[in-house]
Amino acid sequence: MVEHLKTHPDAEFTATAISRVIGRSSGAIANALATLTEQGIAQQVSPGGRASQGH
Repeated sequence: MVEHLKTHPDAEFTATAISRVIGRSSGAIANALATLTEQGIAQQVSPGGRASQGH
């Protein structure tokens, strides 16, 4: 997932969109995005927390 975000650093993705690309559950992706956001690797870009992008 990190590689996907790094490959598209200016694009915004939902957990569902990433899950479709890499073949993992959207719930697992959402949890990973939360962790990556805390670590400064990803950035939440929508107020509701639905879209993220690489940072």
